[in-house]
Amino acid sequence: MARIKAFLLNLGLLVALSFATGSLSSLFLAGLDWIQHHGSYLYALPILGLVFQSFPFPAYLIIPATWLSHLAGASVGREGVAVAMGRILGEKIPESPDFSKDLFSKAGMAAGFASIFGTPLAGAFFALEVGVVGKINFRHLPACLLAALFANYVSLHVYGTKHLSFPAIFLPSFSGEFYAKLALMGLFLALIAFLYKRSESFIISAFDKLPVQGPLKGILAGLILFGVLSIPVFHESTGLGSEFLLRPFEEVAPDFALWKLLATNLSLGLGFKGGEATPLFLIGSHAASGFASWFGLPIGLAAAIGFVSLYGGLAKTPLAATFLGMELFGSSAWFCYLFITLIVLFGSGKKGIFSNQTWADYLPKPFY
Repeated sequence: MARIKAFLLNLGLLVALSFATGSLSSLFLAGLDWIQHHGSYLYALPILGLVFQSFPFPAYLIIPATWLSHLAGASVGREGVAVAMGRILGEKIPESPDFSKDLFSKAGMAAGFASIFGTPLAGAFFALEVGVVGKINFRHLPACLLAALFANYVSLHVYGTKHLSFPAIFLPSFSGEFYAKLALMGLFLALIAFLYKRSESFIISAFDKLPVQGPLKGILAGLILFGVLSIPVFHESTGLGSEFLLRPFEEVAPDFALWKLLATNLSLGLGFKGGEATPLFLIGSHAASGFASWFGLPIGLAAAIGFVSLYGGLAKTPLAATFLGMELFGSSAWFCYLFITLIVLFGSGKKGIFSNQTWADYLPKPFY
């Protein structure tokens, strides 16, 4: 009887965690939707830089901090907010013999990812994969999956959250030439991932070495980003950019990938708050559709692969990327998502977008 009570208590805590995380995700998305319909205020970037530099936002204020970044037009994402809030809420729950603090933390992350994108399978596996590359504790899968499913249900059916619908993707006939082109596209995306990470690190390092400190450094960060984003070629790169998520499935605009990459690197490297998933979705899908137009691959298929594989490779979460592709675009091309994500994962180097990630001992690591 005591075991049953303990299980029911832990189940109730898991449901409460999922409800809270799904609610916060819905609140955050509603705020982003309002911001998207009211435009970006680039002139506020120096003021926001001053605020971020003078008053560092603690983790529990990541939602308003990210809203401010988007309102000022910084090119940042949204998944980091939901994942962080889910993890923070999970860590507040006391552990028990059956449910450890680590399990609640992972369940919160799963709930956050699932409810922000409407992808519960991807959310569950993201939480399981993201800590240690190549190592998954499958004993945590039931709790993560339950949290992801319930948080997504709360977001959709309690708060009426609407997610973007993507076209279904179907595979052409397989051939040796098709596989060769896929592999080349994987290497192309791996190169983009490598450049993305290295350029962001360069910006952070260079900005840290400037002989300016304190509030003036925040103002300078805002002025730099304001100057760059005011250049006409960067106008489409401001803010979240979700209005361009469907474009690479219908037309080719590969130059957008370059400007979005630079805008995102600058925004995050200069200290503005937000995630990286949506910018990487945009960079990967636009770059891949451009590759497809050059090498004779279906543009929609290439865009879907780039959408999930660039982010999945830099996050070092190949199974999450595979399920993300299946949930957004259908299961037909699941092997392509996994195959290309693995190429990007190893081809982009040891360091991904999560600095505290480690690699499993048995997994071969890139030398760079």
